Amino acid sequence: MRKPAAVLAAVLLLAGCQNAPPQYARVPAMRIPPSPEEEEQAPKPPPSRPIPSYTGTAGPLAHAGIGHYMDAMEKDLRRILHGTPVARPGDALLLNLRNDTIFEKSGRLSGEGSDLLQALAAVLRHYDRTTVQVSGFTDTRGLPDASLKVSQKRADTVAAALRADGVQSVRLAATGFGQTRLKVATGPDKAEPRNRRVEIKILPHPS
Repeated sequence: MRKPAAVLAAVLLLAGCQNAPPQYARVPAMRIPPSPEEEEQAPKPPPSRPIPSYTGTAGPLAHAGIGHYMDAMEKDLRRILHGTPVARPGDALLLNLRNDTIFEKSGRLSGEGSDLLQALAAVLRHYDRTTVQVSGFTDTRGLPDASLKVSQKRADTVAAALRADGVQSVRLAATGFGQTRLKVATGPDKAEPRNRRVEIKILPHPS
């Protein structure tokens, strides 16, 4: 008499399995990246690099005082743009900005690049008796014509950021040099991060 009881138990077990709700594996939600338009509209975070605060400008630049004027500007640049190489060829100042630091892979300015250029623009607005030459360079990968266009676009991007932060257009010039004027000599088709750069040359302009 135990056999019918066992059969009945098996039937009830199967019926319970059929009525149980189906079990599904959890699939993590997919994150849809924002469109370029949404990124443009999104509020930008405050700069992580302190923006210097000046009262007025550094004043007129007399020929006899060029050295002192550029000395003061060099001191401010080294203090404010700490970590950014600042060279002093004669009475000029030269900043060397690596592309992988100031640009994203898309070619847009990175957060660090935007912060740095905002701080630089504040210094340039104060020392307004200067002109600014923005030069773009690439390494030797790819075709020379394509490299020239990329270097010009990046020089234009940097100049546009400075202009947007109040540096007068008449003081700015942007030029792309592509694969010419390598900082580190290499053969053709060589990836060299030190050659992919933007140089900003600041020159005294007394008039």
